[in-house]
Amino acid sequence: MVLKILTTWFLIIFIVLIPINYRSLMAIKFSSIFQRSSTWQIKFLITILSIIMAFFVAFAFVYIIERIKLVIY
Repeated sequence: MVLKILTTWFLIIFIVLIPINYRSLMAIKFSSIFQRSSTWQIKFLITILSIIMAFFVAFAFVYIIERIKLVIY
């Protein structure tokens, strides 16, 4: 039962954080790294980075909750 709840929280946090991370990464000026007219590459990089960041935050949240559960029980 607890595993299902943690998995649900992981998915909720993961899905909610992807667009938040995407919007926050849009504020960084990646155009100085890439050549002109390479917008699809910049958007692809931002998408991949936002997915990775969302995964790490969701994983850290679930990991901390699991460790707290192990200490309590």
